[in-house]
Amino acid sequence: MFLEYLEEKIFFIISSLLFTILLSIYLLLIGINVGIVILFAILIIAFILISLLVSYILIKKRYVKIVNLVDSLDEKYLIKEVIDKPKNLENKAYYYALDKACKALNDKLSEVENSKEEYLDFLDSFIHEIKTPISALSLYADNNNDERVKEDVLKISRLVDKMLFYAKSDVVEKDYFIKEVTLADLVHPVLLEYKNYLLNYSFKVEVKNLDNLVVYTDIKWLNFIIEQILNNSLKYQNKKERIVRIKGIDDKNNIKLVIYDNGVGIKESDLSKVFEKGFTGSNRSKKNASGIGLYLVKKLCDKLGIDIKIESVYLKYTKVIITFPKGNYFIK
Repeated sequence: MFLEYLEEKIFFIISSLLFTILLSIYLLLIGINVGIVILFAILIIAFILISLLVSYILIKKRYVKIVNLVDSLDEKYLIKEVIDKPKNLENKAYYYALDKACKALNDKLSEVENSKEEYLDFLDSFIHEIKTPISALSLYADNNNDERVKEDVLKISRLVDKMLFYAKSDVVEKDYFIKEVTLADLVHPVLLEYKNYLLNYSFKVEVKNLDNLVVYTDIKWLNFIIEQILNNSLKYQNKKERIVRIKGIDDKNNIKLVIYDNGVGIKESDLSKVFEKGFTGSNRSKKNASGIGLYLVKKLCDKLGIDIKIESVYLKYTKVIITFPKGNYFIK
């Protein structure tokens, strides 16, 4: 950094040295003692060096202050609000440019936020309206005992929910309510929705230790997360005996919800990528996988402060482990 500073001051340095040399020559020509001229030149050079050093220290101090301020800001575009207005003419021009750039960016961000709010309001209204014909179709299927229509209606309903949750995934904090719930409160509503599917395809469902384990989270968002995981467990099956096991574990510092299935599993090479957006896996048909479900699940888990990981052996099983920290710090 010091060398960069010297490069900026190169014209001043050369000019000062040239002035010192010319002045020394002039003093010698008018008969001033050589020793005095040399001493005078040394003093001038020392003064120049001290001035450069002091100037560098002050500039570096301001530089470090601004860098630290920028690094400490979560929203970098607010930097103009926290830095001091400069006094020299050149920096005033930079400050003016920064002020205009930040204002334009803030205006653009406000415009984008307003547009997004309008989109979410429209989407929310649309989904609530479309739920009415979906419910009517579901009632029709129940009355006519049409299992195929029931499955399709459930699929449509799940896709509509996924669309809504995906749209709201960036603003989870505005749409959740943390409360004390048992693991049973999170799992049973999802199993109830898939009841017909589980019966029709002869799934053996084993549920264990859910009623007495309490966590702090949002029921709606966790229902959606569990539904996405269960949907994958049911969708990707290759066994005659189809098994889904859901159990709660009281760990020392955490509560764990484990969802196991004996389906097709995930290749070891794919395990590190399953939460990536758009990743469908090398062993799954693209028509059956969108690459959005698990990406959205991971994103929501991160927003809610819970951990999720997947263990799997290809063609044998898949196990999803959701870990909730113990305690009620969310509520506090």
